[in-house]
Amino acid sequence: MSAGALTLFDSTLNGLLRGTVPPLDVSPFTALLLAPGYVPDTAAHSVFADVEAFELKATDAVRLLLTGTMVTGAAFHSDDLMFGDPISIGPVRHMALVAGNPGGLVPSSMLIGVADLAPAGGALEAQRGRFAVTAPAAGWFSLARL
Repeated sequence: MSAGALTLFDSTLNGLLRGTVPPLDVSPFTALLLAPGYVPDTAAHSVFADVEAFELKATDAVRLLLTGTMVTGAAFHSDDLMFGDPISIGPVRHMALVAGNPGGLVPSSMLIGVADLAPAGGALEAQRGRFAVTAPAAGWFSLARL
């Protein structure tokens, strides 16, 4: 499925301006799937602990390391994400991006942003099928001048 752009958390925007976000093109970032009960709060959520309770754990879902990360112009890109084929996942509504390696996330790991994988509502599932997220062609997010 194609993902829309990542919605950045306020703390990420602040960190980008202050220079406290790890370098986007060379640092590890982890994608993880969140259950439909998660409601993004861009002002209040800032660390992994804010989403950890909603991470899918009772399925085949795994945390994925983003590969092919690069910054072109003012946009952040990565390769597409293949969670598995075949795989059983579900239900899922959001995908979060967290700073750090998949096996090294701690409650204080920085949340970068969240993508709504089912913007029309509801949730997605895979039952012994393919579950992949196609990165947006324009990048996960971009910065622009006002």
